Amino acid sequence: MSDDSEIDDAALLDRWRGGEDEAGLRLHDRHGDAVIRFFRNKARDSAEDLVHETFVRLYESRDRIRESTRFRAYLLGIAHHVFHEHLRELGRGRKIDPEVESMRALDPGPSTIAARRREHRLLLEGLRHLSIEHQVVLELHYWEGLKSDEIAQIVAITPSAVRSRLAKARSLLADIITELGKSTALVASTLSGLEAWARELRGEFVAPRVREDESA
Repeated sequence: MSDDSEIDDAALLDRWRGGEDEAGLRLHDRHGDAVIRFFRNKARDSAEDLVHETFVRLYESRDRIRESTRFRAYLLGIAHHVFHEHLRELGRGRKIDPEVESMRALDPGPSTIAARRREHRLLLEGLRHLSIEHQVVLELHYWEGLKSDEIAQIVAITPSAVRSRLAKARSLLADIITELGKSTALVASTLSGLEAWARELRGEFVAPRVREDESA
């Protein structure tokens, strides 16, 4: 069999639809970490269940994925829908406004990610203080390196709206970090190397995981 890196997502998806379960497992292994990263700093203790639900829905909808659709963006779009259902549960009957409310207010407590650097911890906490939709686009940018058009597909807004939201999110995050930082030195260090701290954090999100049984 060819090396996994030599087979693109579309080919693996076609094989999976044709009944080749191993192709589905390879897609899971290729993109599962991105789904984990999507939930870890937002859903906290519910993240594992939401990751599982995302892959269940991927299995159920795999035959409806259009050929022109980027697989990773489609998968993270499912995660985004699952996350918004989780928000409704957190609201307990109250309508949640993701453009205004933050995960810090809805699900109080520090991030469950065991960040070792003070800058990492401050960045994670700052992100949780942002409005939910600002946190979503900024984490997709930081953790996955996605472009505006890919993020737009995931969150169902235009690429220009994504660019505006990213610019606003960066500005708000800087203000929040400045407010939360316990020292001017920590704030300065975090803000001056924000992109680098985010890249370093990427690997901290992923815990050991077991393959999901997509055929269940």
